Amino acid sequence: MIKKGISWMLIILAITMLAGLTFNDQDANNTKLQAKDGILDLSGISKNEKIVALSGEWKFIGNEYVDSTNFPKNATLEMVPGSWGEDVQYGTYQLKVELPAHFEKIGIRVRNIWSAHRLLINGKEFASYGTLGTEKEGAIASNPVYELYFTPTTKSLTITLQVADFFNARHGIIFPIDIGVAETMANDVVKDVNLEKTTIIILFIFSIFHFSLYLLRTKDRAFFYSALYFFTLALLVSTRGERMLFREFPNISFELYFRLQDFITYINAVTLFFFFVYTVETMVKRRTAIILTLPLNLYGLGTLLCPARSLSSLQNIFFGYINGLALVIIGRLIYLFFTKNTKIPSNELIILSASVFSLFIFSLSGAFDQLFFPGKNVFNRAGLLFFILGMNVFLAMRLINRTTEAEIFSERLEKATIGKDSFLEVTTKELEQPLYHALNVTKSLSVHRKLIEHQLLEHQLERLLYLVNDLKDFTRIRFQDFHIDVHPVNVQMIIQHVVTMHERPMEKANIRFYMHADDQLLIQADEQRVSQIVYRVVETAMAHAVNGEVVLTIMHLDMDVRIAVEGTGPDIIEQIAADETGQSIGKAIIEQMGGTYSVDILHNGIRFLLTLPFGGFEKKEQTKTNNLQPLPLPTMNQNLPTLLIVEDDVIHAEVLQSLLQRHYSISLAHSAEEALNKIQHKKPDFLLIDEVMPGMDGIVLTQKIRNQFSYIDLPIIMLVANEYPTNISLVLESGANDYIRKPALKESLLARLSAIALTKEVMTNAIEHEMAFLQAQIKPHFLYNALSSIISFCYTDGERAGHLLTMLSTYLRYIFDAGNEGYLATLEKELEIIQSYVEIEQARFGSRLSVVFEIDESINTAKVEVPSLLIQPLVENAIRHGIFEKEGNGCVIVQIAKEENFLRIQIDDDGVGMTAEQVANLTLGRNISSNGIGFTNVLRRVKEIPHASLTIQSKLNEGTTMLLKQPLKEYANVENYYGRR
Repeated sequence: MIKKGISWMLIILAITMLAGLTFNDQDANNTKLQAKDGILDLSGISKNEKIVALSGEWKFIGNEYVDSTNFPKNATLEMVPGSWGEDVQYGTYQLKVELPAHFEKIGIRVRNIWSAHRLLINGKEFASYGTLGTEKEGAIASNPVYELYFTPTTKSLTITLQVADFFNARHGIIFPIDIGVAETMANDVVKDVNLEKTTIIILFIFSIFHFSLYLLRTKDRAFFYSALYFFTLALLVSTRGERMLFREFPNISFELYFRLQDFITYINAVTLFFFFVYTVETMVKRRTAIILTLPLNLYGLGTLLCPARSLSSLQNIFFGYINGLALVIIGRLIYLFFTKNTKIPSNELIILSASVFSLFIFSLSGAFDQLFFPGKNVFNRAGLLFFILGMNVFLAMRLINRTTEAEIFSERLEKATIGKDSFLEVTTKELEQPLYHALNVTKSLSVHRKLIEHQLLEHQLERLLYLVNDLKDFTRIRFQDFHIDVHPVNVQMIIQHVVTMHERPMEKANIRFYMHADDQLLIQADEQRVSQIVYRVVETAMAHAVNGEVVLTIMHLDMDVRIAVEGTGPDIIEQIAADETGQSIGKAIIEQMGGTYSVDILHNGIRFLLTLPFGGFEKKEQTKTNNLQPLPLPTMNQNLPTLLIVEDDVIHAEVLQSLLQRHYSISLAHSAEEALNKIQHKKPDFLLIDEVMPGMDGIVLTQKIRNQFSYIDLPIIMLVANEYPTNISLVLESGANDYIRKPALKESLLARLSAIALTKEVMTNAIEHEMAFLQAQIKPHFLYNALSSIISFCYTDGERAGHLLTMLSTYLRYIFDAGNEGYLATLEKELEIIQSYVEIEQARFGSRLSVVFEIDESINTAKVEVPSLLIQPLVENAIRHGIFEKEGNGCVIVQIAKEENFLRIQIDDDGVGMTAEQVANLTLGRNISSNGIGFTNVLRRVKEIPHASLTIQSKLNEGTTMLLKQPLKEYANVENYYGRR
């Protein structure tokens, strides 16, 4: 309601402003003073009246040009504005005007005098247009609009007009002459000119807009005629009123100007009539409309071909005819409204009728203004204004109605589409999963017994899967919800698999098959969808090649790979109905992958040409399949890797177990809660989780698992229902190592699990190499310095030397064993190695170094796990780069405490500190440590720990604080957490 109220307020405001612009000018009819006996006395008017019409009784002498100073006192009187008698062709007007005091500087405005004339004021010529004469042959017509400005020297003016007219049916001064204050007159002219310019521009804009609509929909001829109407109306406005065309082109000839004016007047009426005929189809028949407008067309053509104004004596008849047509339109619209015998909605019909009525007022008042009445006609302007507004509202209402209808139909279509889409989605999903289960079980049964029946069943199931996938792709393509997974694929292996499926049908149909292929070609494509397309192409080629041959060629062409499949028979065969839907799906999919798809019908067969982007050559030492192969089956004395399958669908879980049980030791969990319990009891080697489960779904479950176990420690593969980018992004962000779309084939499952296993093995080896690298970073001069200090104590304090040797031995044993024992250590062992290191350094530097340990008593250091060699390098950096680089004594404080579910380790020193730039470089890992284990390696290892963080705060010459936070893990029996094997 608020929006509608605001809209109506804006509309009313716009109408008010436009009406104000239209009517707010100094109209000559503001005064009731009229000239009497050739004298107009304005001396008594008020100062508010600044423009007055020189209307009333003027003295007039017909068929004679009289000098202004010798005008006869017994001259006849003629009403101005108005036309003189029919027997007069030229004559002289005169009027005496008594001026008021405030008319200090005067402006005179002449609108329309037919046709040549000469204007004199107080005997002095002020204007002359055309050539006066006593015969038509010598006279030259002219009829401009102009203004005069001057300063009077007397209190009265004698205005004399000598006029000649041999061309127009109405003669003399037919529009009023205005007199007034010069400044006010000039402003009034500017307002009128600007108003007409604005009107002309608006009409041209309407014309262009309607013509654009017509070009968009050429069947709707109403827009063509409305565009033509607004165009001709703009031209008509420019030739009448202020005569903007003449003002812009003052040298235009009288003949051309008035021929154009008369022609446009009548053609404009014809175009409007046809607009209504095509807008309201039941108004008038097209043939009747042509007959009704024929007189106007003939008269308009006559005004264009004959001399200017030579047919003006007939204009009364044709103005009446135009208004008669307007009345016919109004009456017909009223009749259709009440009888409801039209397809136009009633609100549109009401607005259209109101617009036509406004147009009728405009036309009628224009005709009266032109033929009978003088002055600026308010009804003429109002009619045009409300007609333009009415047409705008009509078009807006029509747009609203069409939009509403479109929205209703769109809503219905959307509901139908959603229903159909849901039906197809549910149907294909319900078909797809059992087919995959059946196919996987069939493959499992036929591992040892390659029976023909099993092969046929397997091929038929794959064929059904292709059909189901085609149906899904067709739905997604139609609704622009399509995703292609493009990666390098061995095209020869795809072709080989499809051909194997068609071996028996080819044999039964007596088809010879030939294949020519470049070795080990890779294409950039979606493997499954290429298989579907090639399957359909080969099947169609076989249908055209009964008792003939199918030739399949794979060729590398620069940046593409071309696959050609040609099926031909021995004779010209009857054309087989093409599978247009299947081919359109195939073409859409191939084009999505950046390729091309074409079909040629031969006289005795068919040929398919497919091109796909070239993906390189597969190395010959690689296996011929493009999927990763499962790891070799273990021997009887080997333990199978453990796999936990989390799937709420019991049947799907059992099928997965039957497929993978020869390769993994499998346990099942049918809910997220059951899976968490099993993981806490005994951690498996791998996890296979269904994304969609009731209650806690797979994404939330993965996030909970990642709070405890890293990507390497417990790899997770997510079974997803779709491969939309947003969904896959959520899956990977939750912590899954990989994903596979369900239902999946056995080969795909084994390949993904094999890839995860290889990745885990590589990362475990990398960790061991990293520990060896960390050990290698213990610089020789640290050992030299430590041994030198111990040797010095051997001569002075043997017991002290022995204790230091014990500390050094403990330190070195821990360092060397860290890589062998694993990536973890207890907090107790890490503190022990730190204390050993500190004692060795204190032996060298004595009282210069003091180290304080503040350990939370609630922490059981023997049960809390931390990554080995993670805290010690931080203490070492604090001592070597903080304390020993400053003068005097220094202190390092090691604080370890619990903070919610985190272990908080803070190392403070009061050493030399660092600048903000040095801290930034250190945080970004740009430093190179000179002694001990570098801070860069520590920072990198912290980033590998889930939810761990390391921050640095430092001030130059004040000291440094390093804060390490990691998840708190406290076990009764410490197990591997960060990768120990």
